[in-house]
Amino acid sequence: MTDVQQAEEDSLDSTALPARKARALLRFVEDAPAVCRRHHFYLLLQSHLEQLVPHTLALCGAYERQRKLLAFDLFNTVPLPPLLQLQLRRTDSPLLMQVQHAWVDGRGEPLVMRLERRPGLPPDTEVAALLELGVQRLLVHGVSRPGRVNEVSSMFLFGGPAPAADDNAHMMLRLVINDLHAAYVRVLTVERETGQAAPQKGGREDAVAAPTMKVTPREAQILCWVRDGKNNQEIGLALGISALTVKNHVQKILRKL
Repeated sequence: MTDVQQAEEDSLDSTALPARKARALLRFVEDAPAVCRRHHFYLLLQSHLEQLVPHTLALCGAYERQRKLLAFDLFNTVPLPPLLQLQLRRTDSPLLMQVQHAWVDGRGEPLVMRLERRPGLPPDTEVAALLELGVQRLLVHGVSRPGRVNEVSSMFLFGGPAPAADDNAHMMLRLVINDLHAAYVRVLTVERETGQAAPQKGGREDAVAAPTMKVTPREAQILCWVRDGKNNQEIGLALGISALTVKNHVQKILRKL
């Protein structure tokens, strides 16, 4: 694996953004403050943020004062082997430790880490497993205390295929990082206060309750399009229904799952 830091001093001119990305950025900024539940956060990642920072898996970490470390959650849209899920949630994971050090060494700038095959790389390592799933790069950014880049408050890793030549996802990540951080911390705070935190301490997989109702074929179709990053308006146009109807379908899906 080689580290390539993609830091740019010039700010991104929003007027140069394609209309689709500009709309996604606006919707992200508008919707992020209302996110306070885990399923809302997942939808935020897979709708507006997916258009800005394409990814198939996301690792979101927040600093835990009692344990004095970053604890990570995993959000993925592709099936992951159980071993890889455990590896990616381990706080002492070699990959996560390397990412954290690289980001701090890069003075807290958005980071692009390209995953590469190396001779003799064991097949059960995180990098080898990610490459098998088509994850060829990680986009990394975080939030640290002002003036203290080594005191990391949160860190986000987005894994996906190799980017296009004109890809500017690392710059988009720079634009949304503060809203992303605030939304994720708010979700964790609500879970602590309500006692609904996901049971993934110690590297265990999330406990998944069996759904009480089956997803209908129409709901499954909508769920697939949400996974692909389409917003309610785009799904509604494809199905010939209103964006509000799509939203109602999504809320019903979330209740079932």
